[in-house]
Amino acid sequence: MRAGLVVLLGLVVSISACDRPTPVAPAGATTDAVDLIPDYAVSPAAAVDAAGVGASLLPESLRLTAEQKAAIAALHEAFMKATAVDVAALRAIEREAHAAIEAGKSRDEVRAIIAKAQPIRERLETAFKKLQGDVWAVYTPEQRAWIESHRPRACGPADIRLTAEQVKQIRQLQEDFLTAVKPDLDVIRAIAAEARQAREAGKSREEVAAILARAAEPQRRVTAAERKLQDAILALLSPEQRQRWNCRHR
Repeated sequence: MRAGLVVLLGLVVSISACDRPTPVAPAGATTDAVDLIPDYAVSPAAAVDAAGVGASLLPESLRLTAEQKAAIAALHEAFMKATAVDVAALRAIEREAHAAIEAGKSRDEVRAIIAKAQPIRERLETAFKKLQGDVWAVYTPEQRAWIESHRPRACGPADIRLTAEQVKQIRQLQEDFLTAVKPDLDVIRAIAAEARQAREAGKSREEVAAILARAAEPQRRVTAAERKLQDAILALLSPEQRQRWNCRHR
C-alpha cells in the first residue's frame, strides 16, 4: 500500500511497545481503538533498527549517507509490498470488529473477531524482524555502536492506548508524509544508483563524491519532513502519551 524511506523514529510504536497485548475495545465503546495493525506494517514512521532507536537521532557525524538511505528505502519498499496482503486482511478484521462494537456485540464476540488477526500479526512480526536485521546490516559499526548505547529506557507498567481518532489521524499524517517525500526519495535512489555504477566503472573517489553531493538537498528536505511528521504526531498525543514517548527517548 505504501512505500518509501524509513523515517527511523519510533513514535507511535514507542507508546505501545511496552507489554502491549492485542488491543480490544469494550463492547459498545467507540472511543478506544481496535488497532490490530502494527505501525511498522503500514508506515515507515517507526524505528526498524535492532536496538529500537531511530537512526534519525544519530549525531551529525554519523548521519546516514545517501547510499544508506537508498538501501533502507529499498528494503522497506520490499517489506511493504511483501506484507500488503496481510495488512489488508488486518484492516478487514478491524472493520469487522468496529462494526461489531457499534452493533453492541458482547466482548466475547468482539474478541472472537480479533482473534482471527493473531496468525497474521505473527507473520508480520517475523517479516519485521527480518527487516530489522537487514537494516541493521546497512549501518556502519560506528552507527551501530551509537544506537546500541542509546537503547530506549523501560516505559513502566502503565498502558496508555491510542484512541480510534488518534490512530486515524496519525495514519493520515503518515500517508501525507510518504506522498510528500516520494519525489525526493526517488531522486536519492537514482543518485545512489548512479554513484554505484560510477564506482564500478572505476571512476575516482572525487567523481563519485561529486555525484553523491547532488543528494544533499533532497536529503535535507526529507529530514525536514521527518521532523515535521514527528512534531505533528506528538501534537496529537495526550500529556500522558507524550510522557510515555519521552521515557523511551531521553
